[in-house]
Amino acid sequence: VTTAGGNGNIYVKQTAANALPVQTTKDEFHNNYPIWSPDGEEIAYFSLRGNQPGLWRTPYLGGSPRLIKTVEESDTIPRYWSKSGALYYEAKENLFALDMQSGQTAQLTNLDATQTDAFSFSISPDEKQIAYISYEGEQWSIRITAVRGDTPKQIFRSAADIKTVNWHSDSRRLFYSALVDDALQIFVTDIDGHSPTQITFGDRDSLALDVSTDGAKILYGSTKEESDIWGVNVTTTEEFALTSDISTEFWPNISSDSKTVAFQSTKNDRLLRGAIMVNQAVSTAPPAQLVANGFLPVWSPDGNQLAFMRVVGEAYNLWAIKATGGAEKQLTQNGLLTVTNTLLPYNRTEASIFSWSPNSAKIAFIAQRGEVCNMWLAAADGGGETQLTDNSDAALAFYSPLWSSDGKHIAYTSKSYTTVDGKPNYSVWVIDVETRKAKLVFQAENFLRLLGWAEDEKGLIIATRKSKAVQAVTEVGLVEIRLDAGAPRPITVQPSTYLYNIHLSADRRTLAFVSQQDGKDNLWLMPASGGAAKKLTANNDTRLYFSSLAWSPDGKAIFFGKQARYGLLSMFTNFK
Repeated sequence: VTTAGGNGNIYVKQTAANALPVQTTKDEFHNNYPIWSPDGEEIAYFSLRGNQPGLWRTPYLGGSPRLIKTVEESDTIPRYWSKSGALYYEAKENLFALDMQSGQTAQLTNLDATQTDAFSFSISPDEKQIAYISYEGEQWSIRITAVRGDTPKQIFRSAADIKTVNWHSDSRRLFYSALVDDALQIFVTDIDGHSPTQITFGDRDSLALDVSTDGAKILYGSTKEESDIWGVNVTTTEEFALTSDISTEFWPNISSDSKTVAFQSTKNDRLLRGAIMVNQAVSTAPPAQLVANGFLPVWSPDGNQLAFMRVVGEAYNLWAIKATGGAEKQLTQNGLLTVTNTLLPYNRTEASIFSWSPNSAKIAFIAQRGEVCNMWLAAADGGGETQLTDNSDAALAFYSPLWSSDGKHIAYTSKSYTTVDGKPNYSVWVIDVETRKAKLVFQAENFLRLLGWAEDEKGLIIATRKSKAVQAVTEVGLVEIRLDAGAPRPITVQPSTYLYNIHLSADRRTLAFVSQQDGKDNLWLMPASGGAAKKLTANNDTRLYFSSLAWSPDGKAIFFGKQARYGLLSMFTNFK
């Protein structure tokens, strides 16, 4: 699968090094996880079409796709198409078998998702055993079980990350990838419990993907990631590099005096496990490390502190540190919702994951406690948390809190599946911080991305996709929602734009967004009240992407990540 062109399409390629890839799927949908039919003539795959996920099949050299089965889960993964006519697929952290002739589906595993995370299911070539990766109690393990039910057997355990597991053709050995010194390496082990053998030693992640039927060839994948922080002067359009080293830097945030940029730095795609760095907004000096382990730095409005997130095990919490460094304070104890983002480029889904109050005393955040989502306030001095909303509906999720400038209100969005036709329902709310009364101000069937308060603070600016197809680059509509329940005011419709990379300036007068109108990522500006858009950058590289941008509070510069990501497919031969 390649995401060239903005969405996922499937290609096939002969294993000869000089063979050219041939495109199999040629549509606007997200097509993923291709597997071969037993005779090698077809490919089965997962496809998300609008809001409907499904399993599809198509001739490998291209043709008319045919629906195999609609499914409920958008994370359904086809795993193996057997000679017996069964299509094995992974969903809901369990493995299922679909009989291609009868259309009947059987659940093969019965793992409790509340007790353990299970994924990367693999079927042995003799179809007698299932291998999978389990994460439980901050421990990773590889387990096997009989296809028709049995007590799972643990064959390997580690405190380090384990990704992907694949059977050898002998149905006795297993290939997997595990973290060694900040890079995933490929290992081979067997079901008898012998010590694993490491077979890769590179400085990039290597993921075991597939094994040939004769067991002699191992297909594996790796990525080459390049991302640096750049800035552009809004008046002169001059671009300048803030970072230029071998690490991956992204998600900048600028201090209230517009002089210092904080950002995160990581290696090997560890987006949520890296360092937080700071540097002067215009500087040739190397950046300094402020936090050794953290992500998503956000400056307090008074510039005295930096809030950030940290993951320990499966728990995400808020922390803070003084701008001058020193001891770190943990602000939340019971977790909060983490960042969701795209990979190419690294765009955050929400404009705000947590939000500082204007007086820098509190931080609003969303947390799921007891399977129910609510908004909470954390004291910036570490004095604890207070619950702000009183939601009790487990089907309702909240996102993107944003304070008003007077500190009296917080705007946020919600998503609910409790509708008659089963389609998600998206809403925009405003809550009075003192009375804790929330007011519904807008609803829609399409995803709503809250960008911020309008300049007069009597409205909210939101973005939504105009097309039903879920693509990275799409037609985006920008609308102002008035709080007095007046009709929404259309601002603009922008073609070929990243819905997840539109940001409002601090004075709320200007919108900056990344668009791919000519096949290349570039930064554009337009008045928040509406009007013509103006291109700010002059990128001519189709393989260079712009990730989540950030305005300087004085409005004079915009900082963003320049990202290139190369997926590599490689193969070992003559494995014995």
